[in-house]
Amino acid sequence: MADEYDVLLQFWQEQRNQARQTETQRATLTNLVLLVASAAIGLVVHQGLTDRSALVVTVGLTLLGVYGAVASMKFYERYALHLNEATFMRRRLDAQFPNLALETDRRSARDIHIRKHPRMYRIRLHYIWTALPLGIALTGATLTMIIIV
Repeated sequence: MADEYDVLLQFWQEQRNQARQTETQRATLTNLVLLVASAAIGLVVHQGLTDRSALVVTVGLTLLGVYGAVASMKFYERYALHLNEATFMRRRLDAQFPNLALETDRRSARDIHIRKHPRMYRIRLHYIWTALPLGIALTGATLTMIIIV
């Protein structure tokens, strides 16, 4: 019987680790997109907004931002999958060991957190992570339009 719980606990831990890894990959990709975008914007500014050869850079910047946003949404989807799987496993653990009160404690901690941070709690973090590369795409598109016009 203990082996079943050990297996369940190991699967729960693996899902949590996978969720963390997904968040790390998202952060790494976002940092890379920001680094390349900064260099691209610097290059465009250096070339000047009247040089049509900068269009290659600004269009690339737009595509990079779109790619970053889509990748960020995909990373969130994978994170949510692993978190949901871990949640189901935690609930099974809670059902097997009701004296630990895992779900009760989790709900209590979440309620306190929501009361302390009611506005910030409503802002979904993955929206912020997706808005960042979308801002880069918008910057690229704006620079493209300025160069064309």
